[in-house]
Amino acid sequence: MRNRFSFAPHALLALLPMLMLAQPVAAQRDGSWEFSVGGGAMYSDGHLNGFLGRRGFADNANPSRLMPAAAARLGYNFNSNLGFSIGAGGATGSGVKYLSPFAAVTGTTNLNEGTNLFVTLGTQFTRITGNGLKTHPTWGAQFGLGVRHMIGENLALRLEARIMPEHYAELPGAKSTYNSIATLGISYFTAGRRAPPAPVAAAPCPVCIQRPPPPPHMCMHGVAPAGAPLDSYGCLIFRDSLLLTDVHFEFDKSDISPMARNILDRVAESMLVYPELYFEIAGHTDSVGTFAYNFLLSARRAAAVRDYLLTRGVPWTHMTAVGYGESFPIAPNATVEGRALNRRGLQLRIKKP
Repeated sequence: MRNRFSFAPHALLALLPMLMLAQPVAAQRDGSWEFSVGGGAMYSDGHLNGFLGRRGFADNANPSRLMPAAAARLGYNFNSNLGFSIGAGGATGSGVKYLSPFAAVTGTTNLNEGTNLFVTLGTQFTRITGNGLKTHPTWGAQFGLGVRHMIGENLALRLEARIMPEHYAELPGAKSTYNSIATLGISYFTAGRRAPPAPVAAAPCPVCIQRPPPPPHMCMHGVAPAGAPLDSYGCLIFRDSLLLTDVHFEFDKSDISPMARNILDRVAESMLVYPELYFEIAGHTDSVGTFAYNFLLSARRAAAVRDYLLTRGVPWTHMTAVGYGESFPIAPNATVEGRALNRRGLQLRIKKP
């Protein structure tokens, strides 16, 4: 019995460190739709597995208990703690195919946080086929736990493990089975409900004394990035994105150089002029090296810039750091100049709420 319940929790613990690569993003997701897809593995119940082998469902009398699996679901989040979803999971191995449509209620610690834990509880009905044979349970349930980790405003890594108790009338002896499944995938969130509009301020009294407007904010610290547009007060003019080509890093390091700090001082001072904007710090690399190496390096560099901007007074709620590695180059990797630009490629992307 212990082996029936051990696979899913152990798989969840083994994959948790992967989620630490992403950066948390806070947002309003109450009233949002969530679409998730993922892949992983299923560990079948030993009693059920032996029955399928003896009855000829599998290609051999001792089919494998560990098999690749996938799952997809569509859910609606009523608020930051409660949601409902429907979906289906499937697995195949040794000629046996499992298809499990399900419906479940989801309880979440706080969906609007960058990292949130959740539990699921619901029902399912597995259809098992193989070699022209099929069987199904008289009833089935599922319960599980998992974690979401936001890697963008609408995108999250989703790690989930579920235990699936079911009752098969055809089984000899004990009728209950306990398959388990663990998946790692992606969740996409639609926009949630907007906060109620702020009350409209009353018109100023026409006979009141009008105070002079505050003096304009002057940007005087550090130096502006080369070629960046400036207003008449020395502050950067932000449009869709700003390429920080002068923010360099040493080879295989994420330490910010003194020259880069000087530029980031002016960037931070300019960001404070636009409290209504939300900024994404995007790190890039060239295509030399492995994908995982480049992804981690770009994430470290983006995080280093974010942490420095925090020390200059930029609120953490107005920015996030994302490493893209070699996935979305800012210049062609086919040329030496393009690879050099990607190696030190750092973008400040502007997103309006």
